Amino acid sequence: MLIAAVSEMAVLRALQLAGNRIIGARGRSVRGPMKSVEPWSIHVHLRVEEQELDAFLKDAWQIPIAVGLPDDLLDALDLHTRTLLTAGIEFNRDDLRRTLSRLPQQPALPWESVGS
Repeated sequence: MLIAAVSEMAVLRALQLAGNRIIGARGRSVRGPMKSVEPWSIHVHLRVEEQELDAFLKDAWQIPIAVGLPDDLLDALDLHTRTLLTAGIEFNRDDLRRTLSRLPQQPALPWESVGS
């Protein structure tokens, strides 16, 4: 399912961006211990507060917006990512697919409708 693959890349990129920002916000003392942790998993090890989310996810959705992903899909991906960050939950494809299956209407990717 193409929607799932595109959504997975978008969420992992957002988590990676947030992870790098979490490390930056926490300072040098956490950089060494977190060196072996992938950036998209930093939030599993370092607590993220709800009030930090906007800063950590700033511009995280620029590429999905630029390629024309539908707003309802972007909203679902953003909420899913925010939940992972604040709950300290590792990314899981099956969880993302469950999130996507709850959308009232399955979104069409912009390039799928070209020439239809």
